[in-house]
Amino acid sequence: MELLGEIGQWSGYVLWALLLIVASLFVYLGLGGSFIVLGLAVIHAAVTGFDPVTWQWLLVLLGLALFGELLEFLIGTFYAARKGATKSGVVAAFVGGLAGAFVGNGVLPVIGAVLGSFLGAFAGAVLGEYYRNQQLEPSLRVGGYAFLGRVVAMVLKHAIALVMVFLILRLTSP
Repeated sequence: MELLGEIGQWSGYVLWALLLIVASLFVYLGLGGSFIVLGLAVIHAAVTGFDPVTWQWLLVLLGLALFGELLEFLIGTFYAARKGATKSGVVAAFVGGLAGAFVGNGVLPVIGAVLGSFLGAFAGAVLGEYYRNQQLEPSLRVGGYAFLGRVVAMVLKHAIALVMVFLILRLTSP
């Protein structure tokens, strides 16, 4: 009977781990995967009387989620600038990313927002640079860097979400 209880406990832990990992993947859909992971940790803490996930750990997780958002913003916005984009290109890439996400979500909810964000950042950077310099080739290069910056930012944000998952699993392991 004890063995069945232990199997059940480990099965529940594996399901918990899968739920957290799947939640972290929502980063790629633009749905705040880090905050979904945080929300799951808050639910776990509330159900278990904040043991082993304490308020202090929840604050650490919140800090990581906010850091991921900041990192995504900074890299997604300023990577192209480090690669030679002008202020016009950087601002247009940011605005283009927002507009692309809005339009993309209207065409294909959720996934369209992510793809629209990437394409909008690219198009915005190209237009901003072309407006400023009137040269297509350098403008396309900067657009590529804006696109790449968005992708790198999202991957790093997911890495932070996975650190959050690891911490939660360490705390809650049987």
